[in-house]
Formats: sequence, C-alpha cells, structure tokens
Amino acid sequence: HFGSSCTDPVVDCKVPVLISAPTMSATVALGPDFSLRIIGISGELCSLTVQPAWRVAKLRQLVARTLAFPAAELTLLDGETELKDHHALGGRRELTAVRLSSSAAEQKAKERMEFMGTLMLQRARKLALQAKP
Repeated sequence: HFGSSCTDPVVDCKVPVLISAPTMSATVALGPDFSLRIIGISGELCSLTVQPAWRVAKLRQLVARTLAFPAAELTLLDGETELKDHHALGGRRELTAVRLSSSAAEQKAKERMEFMGTLMLQRARKLALQAKP
C-alpha cells in the first residue's frame, strides 16, 4: 500500500506515485507503514506513506518525483542535520526538504565522489600493507 497526499498548491497532487513490489527488498516489508510529512519554507509540501526500513535515498527519489524536480537537487534534513542516502528512515515523522541549485547539486556530487575516491584509496593502501609479508 502506497500513497501520497499533497497540500501545496504548487505541486500537482493528481500525479500518482507508485513503487512496484518487485523493487522493494525483503527488509522493507518488515516495518509498519506510517505517514511522513515533508515540509519546506512555505510549509507542508507533501505527506507520504513510508516504512521505517527505507533508506533516505529511496525517500529522496520519491519526494523529488512527487515535487517534480531532480532528486540530485534535493536535500532532506532532520532538524538541522542533513540525512545521508545510506541512513534508514527509522521513526522520523517530519523532514525538511531543501532544493539546491543545479550548480550546487553538481558541486555536492563532485565533493561526494572525491571523498569516496579518497576513502577507497585509503582502504586499498591499508589492504596492500596487510598483504605484504
């Protein structure tokens, strides 16, 4: 069961948002559905039915589709804390959506790739040192 209800006049609330069952992992079905409010500067943007086991990446895609803009330009905050894609939703009932400019989103993606590259290089060096006799 999945649905959304939007109250923002800028958002087309008639656009159906569905996720097919085959794309969900087995762990997603474990928690009970609950309603999550997404708020912005102007107030509530939408309310989505979600599950606690969902990752923020999945929610970010869904919110971006509901609000009709690229997911790369969307940041979700829990209070003042930016949620990372690998975080589980948990019991959060309200998040703040912030839309980045396309240039800021591009810069953020570049920084994330550079960080991941550095992290992978450090891991490779550590493994190489462990492998030496």
